[in-house]
Amino acid sequence: MQRREFLATSAVALGLPGWAHAQDDDIAALYAQAKQEGKVVMYTSVPSFLLDRWKVLFKAKYPGVDVEFFRSGTGKVLARIETETRAGALGGDVVWMADPTAFNGMVAQKQLLAYRPPEWQHIKLAKQPDGYFVAGRILVGCLLVNPKAGGAGVKSFADLTKPALKGKVAIASPLVSGSTHVIDGTLWKDPRFGWKYFEQLKKNDVLVLNDVPDVARAVASGERAAGISLTLYKYQPEYANSPMEVVLPSEGAVTMASPLGILAKAPHPAAAKLFYRFLLSPIAQTVLSEAGIYPARDDVPAPNGLPDYDKLKKLLPDFDWIEKSQRENQAKWRELFGG
Repeated sequence: MQRREFLATSAVALGLPGWAHAQDDDIAALYAQAKQEGKVVMYTSVPSFLLDRWKVLFKAKYPGVDVEFFRSGTGKVLARIETETRAGALGGDVVWMADPTAFNGMVAQKQLLAYRPPEWQHIKLAKQPDGYFVAGRILVGCLLVNPKAGGAGVKSFADLTKPALKGKVAIASPLVSGSTHVIDGTLWKDPRFGWKYFEQLKKNDVLVLNDVPDVARAVASGERAAGISLTLYKYQPEYANSPMEVVLPSEGAVTMASPLGILAKAPHPAAAKLFYRFLLSPIAQTVLSEAGIYPARDDVPAPNGLPDYDKLKKLLPDFDWIEKSQRENQAKWRELFGG
């Protein structure tokens, strides 16, 4: 696995024979400790409808352990962790965001706990070799189009700059949305697009919204004919009867392994490990697949209506470049779009 897709998997990350069995035997003790702690808190950019489903399933499996969430864009999640860490009053236990580059800084600052539970054996795509974080899901950046609002025929990223779509396209801000930071970073780096592409979008009166869910709402409602977002939003119950469609761009869909980790100073450490393992379990990963998200586990099928991950035409992000160029690209974005 190349670092461009996420971070490399190593043999060390898979553990030693017999080690996973010992960890399995410890689940009852982990649950007992978690009940004494009483709850687990996750800081995340994962959509609320998924969080609500997981909370119900987790509490049914592990009664006595409550689940709380702070849900916002990646930038605000990171800001909260930083503020609470400096104050010595960290409230979160588990962190799950869309942008892998954010986790590299957390590892460097020793903010994450190294933990390799047996569930890691079923995650082949991407995991941090030392155990600090793992892919919990695979997000796919795509086009959302509304044929009834003028989006019929949109097949590519390039199509969004056509005169016929002037004033009809929405995108999210990479200053707020972690997944958009990766999608845009992939396009900025690609010589077929670069900043010229975003200049063309601006000239085409693109609507810049905060986050990818906002783009989905704008397209589903017909406010905009097309937008750059994620596959998962078409699968939300609120859009079941919407004319909005998922279009995998002809140039390739931008794929990103969305990392999940445990905060090193988690106030509820046993509950954090228990919830972390639950999120990597088949039942929680199936919730992802049913919601239009590629699961990280190799034994859970791809979302209905989407190709198997191995058959998906991809634009692979260069995470090293995205991370190193972040400040420069943010400055360019502000110069072009404000924010």
